[in-house]
Amino acid sequence: MNQFVKAPLWSLAFRPFFLLASLASVLSLCIWLVYLNYGLLLNQQQILPAVVWHIHEMFFGFTLMVAVGFLLTAVQTWTGLKSLQGYSLLVLSLIWISIRLLLLADRAYLPGLLVLQLIWWVIVFFSFSRLIIKARSQRNYIFLPLLFSLMLLQLNFIYWGSLGEVELVIHLARSSILIFSIIVSLIAGRIIPLFTRNGFLSVQIKGKIKSTPRLDWALLIFSILGASNFLISYFYIMPISPAWALLIVGVLHLIRLSQWAGIYTLNNPLLWSLHASYLCLASGLLLIAISFYSDLVRIADAFHLITLGVFGGMILAMISRVSLGHTGRPMQVNSWMALAFSMIFIAAILRTVLAMIGQPLWAWNSSAILWVAAFSIFLRFYIPILITPSLDSSSFKNVSLKVTRP
Repeated sequence: MNQFVKAPLWSLAFRPFFLLASLASVLSLCIWLVYLNYGLLLNQQQILPAVVWHIHEMFFGFTLMVAVGFLLTAVQTWTGLKSLQGYSLLVLSLIWISIRLLLLADRAYLPGLLVLQLIWWVIVFFSFSRLIIKARSQRNYIFLPLLFSLMLLQLNFIYWGSLGEVELVIHLARSSILIFSIIVSLIAGRIIPLFTRNGFLSVQIKGKIKSTPRLDWALLIFSILGASNFLISYFYIMPISPAWALLIVGVLHLIRLSQWAGIYTLNNPLLWSLHASYLCLASGLLLIAISFYSDLVRIADAFHLITLGVFGGMILAMISRVSLGHTGRPMQVNSWMALAFSMIFIAAILRTVLAMIGQPLWAWNSSAILWVAAFSIFLRFYIPILITPSLDSSSFKNVSLKVTRP
C-alpha cells in the first residue's frame, strides 16, 4: 500500500483528478445517451431524478473536480508551499468515487451522500485556503468565497434534487455555472495572454497582446452583480433584470478577448482552443441575456454553450497543457488532440443551434457523442503521462506548440 501511494499518480492533484474527472464524464454521458434513447440505466428510485443527475455529474462531478485539481496544483506554484499529495489525495479521490456510486443508489443513502460530499469539500477548502492564507497570497483570496459559494450550492442541489424540486435545482445549477464562470474569467485573464505571449518569438506579435487591468476589475464587479442577481431573482422579484449585467459582462469579455491577439494562434491548438473557449464564454453570456427577451433563444441552450464550449473546451485545453507542463514534457499536441479540441467546439455549436431550430434529440445525441470521443482521445494519450514519473520536474516553461502526428 505504501508503494502504491508513493506512485507518481498521487504526487500532485492534477494527476488523479484530471484522469478521474475525464473518465467519469465519458461514462456519465454514455449512461445519459442510453437513458435518452432507450430509457435504461437510470431509474426513479435513485437519489436524483435522471435530468438532475445528468446536470450534477457534468457540472459538479466533472467540471468542479477538474477545477479543484487545477487549483490544488496551481496553489503550490502560487505560494511555494506543498499542496496535497500521497494519502490525502488517495482519500480525497476515493471519497469522490464513492459519491459517484452513491448518486446511482437508492434514496436511503442520501444522508451518507451529503456527509461524504461535505467531507470532500472541507478537505478541499481547508487544503487550498490554508496555503493561500499562510503565504498571504492576497491576489488569490477571491477564490475562497467563490469556492465556498459553490460548496453551498452543490449541497443544496443534492438535497433539494433528492426531494424532486427540479425547477429549483436547475436554477441553482445555472447560478453555479455563472459563479464558476467568474473563476474561469479570473484564471483565463491570467493564463491566456501569458501563454499567447510566450507562444510567439516575434516581438511585434507580443506587442499586440495588451494588459487590461481596469477592464478586469469591471468584469469582476459586473460578473458578481450578474450572478448574484440571477441567483436571487428566483426567490425575489428584482427591480433590475440580471440580463443587463450579463449583457455588459458578455460585451466586456469580447473587448478583453480582442486585446489578446487570438488571430495569430490559429496554427497552435493549445492556444486557439483557449481563445475559442473564451469566445464561447462571451457568446454564451450574451445568449443568456437575450433569452430573457426573446423566445428564439432558450436559456437552457444558452447555458449549454457555456458548459460545453467554455467548461469543456477550456478544461480539455488546460488539462492537456498542465499535464504536459507539470510532467516536464514539451508543449506539443498531436493531430488527434487537435481533433479532440475541435470536437468539443463543434459539440457546443450543435447542442445550441440544433436545439434552437427544433431538433433537440439530434442536439443531445450529437453533442454527447462528440464529447465522449474528444475525452476518450484525451484518455488514450494522457493516461500514460498522468501515471508515470515526470521527465524533468524543473521544466515548467513553454516550448514549441506545433502539432505533431500521433
